[in-house]
Amino acid sequence: MIDLHIHTNHSDGTDTVQELFEKANAKNIEIISITDHDSVDAYFELEKNLELRKLYNGKIIVGSEIKTSFEKVPIEILAYGIDYKKIKIHKIDMDKMQKEILQKMKMVCNDLGLKYDEENTYIDRKDSTKQFGALVMGTELLKHEENREIISKIGEFEPSTFFRVHQSNSESPFYFDETNFSININELISEIHKSGGLAFLAHGFVYPFKNKVETIEKILTTTDIDGMECIYPIFSNEERKIIFELCKKYNKFTSGGTDYHAKNKPNIDLGTGINNNMLIEKEFISNWLPKVKLI
Repeated sequence: MIDLHIHTNHSDGTDTVQELFEKANAKNIEIISITDHDSVDAYFELEKNLELRKLYNGKIIVGSEIKTSFEKVPIEILAYGIDYKKIKIHKIDMDKMQKEILQKMKMVCNDLGLKYDEENTYIDRKDSTKQFGALVMGTELLKHEENREIISKIGEFEPSTFFRVHQSNSESPFYFDETNFSININELISEIHKSGGLAFLAHGFVYPFKNKVETIEKILTTTDIDGMECIYPIFSNEERKIIFELCKKYNKFTSGGTDYHAKNKPNIDLGTGINNNMLIEKEFISNWLPKVKLI
């Protein structure tokens, strides 16, 4: 069993590297990849504390999940096998960006007549419930019964999906263009390749593209991306089938992972996803595993 999409407290997960290793070892996961958002700090922690590595008997593919965009929709690229000392990750001023996002959302709420309490709507990067503007506003608006009628006209409205459904969706009044905050997709893939790694499109079906299959296909054919995440906890069987077929059609590598965040995504278990709906064997990545360094 492998899991190549995992977050620690070096980004928005809650497990420390030690806690993650102990859990992965207990589950006998053969290969993992820590893919913190726009960060490789977990690997520098390992370098400083060699005793940590002894807690996990399996192999590790150095990784990171890096923000970019495609056609002005925020997306993520999973970088595997990178040299964490050499890769240049575009650092986003998340505090500045999230404050701008929240301010934009407040303006939209005022225009739509949606009620919110000012004292509850702020950004605090140290508080997991206040780190992201979409989560802050999505949570707050549902507290007020008088918002229900307006919300019902907007469409799907849940804090956990507000980012993808509204903030990333150009057809939503809450859309926020993040293009200026992230690196261009072609530059990012080039940087991953220069650092010795492979670039994979993360969870392609979660993005609010108007035509998801067509746009995913465009990413595969207009960039130098190496592969796609094909197995993901919330993918339907039909979506998995489509992704597999696209990878085969365009000769791309396949990957998969749980997107484990521990307490921040409590319904997702390390290695097995949601209610054991995932079990990825090592053979699934056998055609590209020799191309990356394991530690």
